[in-house]
Amino acid sequence: MTALPDTGHKRPGITAVVVMFFAGVAAIAGGLPLPPFIALGGLIALPWKQILRLRKDPPWEALLGALFVGWAAFSWTWSPYDRPDQALKLIVGIPLYAALAFAIAHLQGRWRARAEAMFIFMAFMASIYLFAEFVNEGEATLAYKTLIEGAPAGDLHTTNEVNRSLGHGALLAILFAGPAAALAWREGGPLIGLLLLGITGMMSLGFGLEVNTVAFIAAVAAAALAYAWPRGALSAIFGGMAGAFIVVPLTLPSVAGALPESIRSRLPESWEIRLEIWRFTGNLLSERPWTGWGLDAGRVIEGEMEIRGTVQQLLPLHPHNAPLQVWMETGAFGAILIAFALVMMGGRIAGAPLLSRLQAASIAWVAVAYFCFIFFSYGIWQEWHAAALALAIAGTTFLSARPKAL
Repeated sequence: MTALPDTGHKRPGITAVVVMFFAGVAAIAGGLPLPPFIALGGLIALPWKQILRLRKDPPWEALLGALFVGWAAFSWTWSPYDRPDQALKLIVGIPLYAALAFAIAHLQGRWRARAEAMFIFMAFMASIYLFAEFVNEGEATLAYKTLIEGAPAGDLHTTNEVNRSLGHGALLAILFAGPAAALAWREGGPLIGLLLLGITGMMSLGFGLEVNTVAFIAAVAAAALAYAWPRGALSAIFGGMAGAFIVVPLTLPSVAGALPESIRSRLPESWEIRLEIWRFTGNLLSERPWTGWGLDAGRVIEGEMEIRGTVQQLLPLHPHNAPLQVWMETGAFGAILIAFALVMMGGRIAGAPLLSRLQAASIAWVAVAYFCFIFFSYGIWQEWHAAALALAIAGTTFLSARPKAL
């Protein structure tokens, strides 16, 4: 068998390997340092030739996604929040993250093999460290916080910051684990892949963040479904996510408000707080249904309520639910744009001629895990997990079926 040529792949190949290594380090450091590495990687590896070839077959789903990002950034102009930081991050950062994923997807030959190996190494690096921190109750991260950052040992705020940092790193590890395990499986190492999933699954139980466990379990189920029925499962997953951006904002606030006290009292306090946040956000949707309140409006809209004897903010930065946040900040127009983009994206992926079972499983893993993260916990605009998503998507592109030799 003749090796594929490496011509033209050295620059994006080196970039991919270096960025993946630092992504593993970023996961250990809590995920927040990741965006600059991904953005710089996208700028260096920008695949102009491949992008220009898209004129022959325009990726309409990507254009719709870009239109949604542009609308979200433009909505800052009527937002009560006066700083343009997030709008600039969206219109500059998202295209660069996508550029790196696109460049990695087009690697060939030895540089593709090197990038695949580094992706597996990166996933193991993140999961093994975080598993060790789970077993040792965050000992290394706590030592860093106290010795380097000067945080007071034994303080509740310090403990929360340790768990927050490790929980963010766990998001990256979970996103990377699915494609990396599938890569190991394809290369004849199924036990290595299962070991990675086992370590990641146990790690997801730690750091006081139930959303990590939910995301991991949902990702395993989605990957199994997509492996069994690749094209049908992916169409259903992307269609379901699209529908959520339309249906959830219209139903979740009323459901949250209608839950009887007998059920609410049995929930963890953090979940009862979420119910009140969702109910409060629903009231805001009805005031500006079409264009929303504008990007980052949740940072300045105020509301308080006493929950279990403690006064809680009813909109702490964002509503901890992506469909609600999209509709609240960008209105029905934004929700419709992202829904259409997801539907078309699902159709494009499900209809790909080289879609393999392992690739379908890894795409389902990344899509469902990420959706759980932004549905139950994180703000949709946060660049650190958007950058992680781009790299996880790049990992799924390694798993397409190899074209038959003529």
